[in-house]
Amino acid sequence: MKVNIFMPKYMAEFKCISSSCTDTCCAGWDINIDEDTYNKYKNSTGDFNKLLDGKYVGNKDEHDSFNQGFMVLKEKSRCPFLNCNMLCDIHGGFGEEELCITCKSYPRVFNIVDDVYEKNGLPSCPEICAMAFLNKDKMEFIEGEEELEEKDTEIRRIIDSAAFDGTDSLLQYFWDIRVISINIMQSRNFSIEERLNILKAFYEQIEEAHASSEFDLIEELLEEFNDEESDYSRLRGLKFKEDNKFYTDIAESALVENIRSVRLKECLKDYINGMTKVNNMSEFLNHTPKYFKELESYSYVFENYLVNQIFKDLIPFNKGESLVKSVNVLINSYRIIKAYIIGIAMSNKEEIKGEQIVRVIQALSKDIEHNKVFKELLER
Repeated sequence: MKVNIFMPKYMAEFKCISSSCTDTCCAGWDINIDEDTYNKYKNSTGDFNKLLDGKYVGNKDEHDSFNQGFMVLKEKSRCPFLNCNMLCDIHGGFGEEELCITCKSYPRVFNIVDDVYEKNGLPSCPEICAMAFLNKDKMEFIEGEEELEEKDTEIRRIIDSAAFDGTDSLLQYFWDIRVISINIMQSRNFSIEERLNILKAFYEQIEEAHASSEFDLIEELLEEFNDEESDYSRLRGLKFKEDNKFYTDIAESALVENIRSVRLKECLKDYINGMTKVNNMSEFLNHTPKYFKELESYSYVFENYLVNQIFKDLIPFNKGESLVKSVNVLINSYRIIKAYIIGIAMSNKEEIKGEQIVRVIQALSKDIEHNKVFKELLER
């Protein structure tokens, strides 16, 4: 079927680089099998059946049509069909049509907003990170048409903002809030941390007016921020200052033991090594602005990452109607990434580079949604 598509511009040029990739999407997490593919595997015969034998299982827990089964992972959480050339035996031997939806679509993800399909890239893919985040220009969005196979497309979320017109729901203001959020994150007169503080202040004002059912005030706030008449300077707040507990919490054993990504384990090993070089990480960094200055020169990397997250996750509507909870997760993601980058730089005694930043973003993105300790840290 042909559908209307809205997406970041980089997605129009994205192509998987296969075995040339610095990582593999076939290891480090559970690989779910959709119902149609599971049934196809179950009823397979001949050589295909022999290839599949003992390499997948049904999902015994409650599931939807996209989670009928799972691949039986090998050592280091590797897919059983990933061969020594870092290629897929199913794809190579029997064709892409025999892959499950997860493997066909990754790293592309889809939402539907007001009947338009939105396509985005997951930052757990190194090529997505390189294309989207190392670009010094502001992230742009484009419209177009694309042929999609409905049965092969997993839709994460669906929003019909018009359905909420005149109700008590903030979803009726979805587009205004989304556009303002992206504009704030792309306001380069402010630091990344100032932009995040401004974004949180904007959400707090909207939530406060909503709690009092002051819908006229909400519309006034949206108009003010849309016209960029709001005095951002008064909302930019203070730089983030972490206490030493924060630096130790993001390296605690319960978190490390639950990490499945090999690359993230490597990053955490370097981070812990860097952190242990000083008695108190917080005090050391308060007196050593070097690393913060180096990070500031790559603010465009963080900007593009955060804008991508806002678009991909439909922020701030990914945590029910709690806008502040949503932005807190975004802020805490940034804080964790920033801390890991600094600790790794301390460990390796190297100047921070853009490639190092996207390596941490990519490694963390691959594990962060599957680690309950990370979930607790993000939602503080």
